[in-house]
Amino acid sequence: MPNPATGPLIGVHVADFSSFIAGSFAAMLLGDMGASVIKIEPPDGDLARAWAPFLNGESRFFQAWNRGKRSIAVDLTRSEGREIAHRLARRADIVIENYRRGVTRKLGIDYETLREINPRLIYCSSTAFGARGPLRDRPGYDPVLQCVSGAAADNARLNGGKVAISAVAVSDYQASMQIVAGALAALYRRDRTGEGQKVETSLLQAVMAVQAHYFVQALDCDEEGGVGIYPYRLLPTRDSQIFIATATDRFWRMFCEAIGAPELATNPRYRTNSLRVQAAAELTPVIESILQTKTTAEWEALLIERGVPCASVGTCREFLTDPQVEAMGMNPVIEHPAFGRLRMFGIPIDFERTPGTIQGPAPRMGEHTKEILEELGYTASQREDLRRDDIVGRQGPPA
Repeated sequence: MPNPATGPLIGVHVADFSSFIAGSFAAMLLGDMGASVIKIEPPDGDLARAWAPFLNGESRFFQAWNRGKRSIAVDLTRSEGREIAHRLARRADIVIENYRRGVTRKLGIDYETLREINPRLIYCSSTAFGARGPLRDRPGYDPVLQCVSGAAADNARLNGGKVAISAVAVSDYQASMQIVAGALAALYRRDRTGEGQKVETSLLQAVMAVQAHYFVQALDCDEEGGVGIYPYRLLPTRDSQIFIATATDRFWRMFCEAIGAPELATNPRYRTNSLRVQAAAELTPVIESILQTKTTAEWEALLIERGVPCASVGTCREFLTDPQVEAMGMNPVIEHPAFGRLRMFGIPIDFERTPGTIQGPAPRMGEHTKEILEELGYTASQREDLRRDDIVGRQGPPA
């Protein structure tokens, strides 16, 4: 049985037409905050369902982006399927989609169509490169945007000079946050004016937002000082690596004292971060030779004791059971009907008076088709006709 919904968005209805991360994760976050979320999937399901690894046939990735939702599988290429989508839009507060440009119009779920059905609707759209400009029709995933935006190239500074793509889909997850922020801001305005509106974002806008400090360009003067922070990178120890982050001159002094090299802190050539960045080539071998005298665990304990930001390199699984993660309530265990207990990340926002809750696991494809059609006013015979004609997919959980 699903958990009762709690949170500040109780009473808000979301229709989620999205696949993969950006739209799906945004809708899920709204559900964590109390919204009722219905995921409308094509007959073959959200494409993320095909991404391994699998848990009793269910994608682990899909579980991460779709918990707490109900699912209905609908063929939107047929008029009867579009009617189901229109009924859902009629009672929705928020619609989320991340189709390529032009697809929603073909499916009859574009903003202009749904706005006529429900003028109060908040319609959230996310694409790869945006709705305007010469690249508006270009397909893209997060690594594509990391490459074109400079994110992959800039990772070389922290990666021994090698270009690297982050395994974290930074533009997708940031786009999710922008969808949530935009939807809630539009919802706030609707409560004052009664008017819905379209909210648009893209992976392009998201990947720029998470690199805001790099997208500032002086047009009338020259920059001074080196780019970056030093040391602010992985460095080798006796047995592995440790990340050191001396983001201020004070942390630099504390670091030098902790490693037994106070003369580095007092050397006028390294007094400021800008000077240290310029002197990185000569500083690095000196620091590395010192760090290689102890293990990572020894250095981490010493530096943390002295108050220097640092970290050994761990795994996701190790972090998931870390005592601090446990204390923050960020590793709850929920029950899944197909494979039992499932540990996952918790709700990332705490509300003092209206805490949210994980309403349940990610749905199986079309799991809630029958009950959703009932809520939309379809009779038993109408539901059977829709099933027989393959307008809707599976009704209810499999045997």
